[in-house]
Amino acid sequence: MKTGSGKLHRQSENQRDRTRKALAEIGQCLLAEGACAFRVIDAHDIVVDERVRLKCQIPRCDSFGRNLMCPPHVPSVASFREAIARFSRALLIQVSAPLAGDPENRPAAEIFAAAGKLHDLVNRSEKQAFEKGFRFATGLIGGCCRLCETCIAVEAGQACRYPFKARPSMEAMGIDVVATTEKAGLPTAFPITGPITWTGAILV
Repeated sequence: MKTGSGKLHRQSENQRDRTRKALAEIGQCLLAEGACAFRVIDAHDIVVDERVRLKCQIPRCDSFGRNLMCPPHVPSVASFREAIARFSRALLIQVSAPLAGDPENRPAAEIFAAAGKLHDLVNRSEKQAFEKGFRFATGLIGGCCRLCETCIAVEAGQACRYPFKARPSMEAMGIDVVATTEKAGLPTAFPITGPITWTGAILV
């Protein structure tokens, strides 16, 4: 029994090493494509907190109930907590918008350009992870989905225009991004006083 148990442990360790290496390779590609930083972490190090979802409603976010990738149209925090327990690793991805001045006075187009870049990188890295054999690879962006000016799936009851690109944010799923990035050793600024950094994730 001990021998068999040891063999299973070694196989599990080897699988974790392969997963970490595969995600690190994807992360290096992301740096070449515009990401400013990445980290490979254990999935259980992602901090899920119901208070994050509460902030979608208090104060009420403009996207609440108006975006298919935002609450209440995404899985509950409890459901996500159960799902994330089945993942082993996560790739955190960051894209920074080095803008000067008061964040509240910055042009929205400039601020959200970096969020759009992150969304694109999340889509690409999720596809790469899937092609590497991670069939449950799941991408999460930063901020609400902005692929469309108006979400017709909610406003007009039509099908999502980009079902294979649209993704919910880490925050929408109840992830405390600040606590998670701090645990991972990634740059975190709160409240925001300088460059705006958007964070996304790939779960495998």
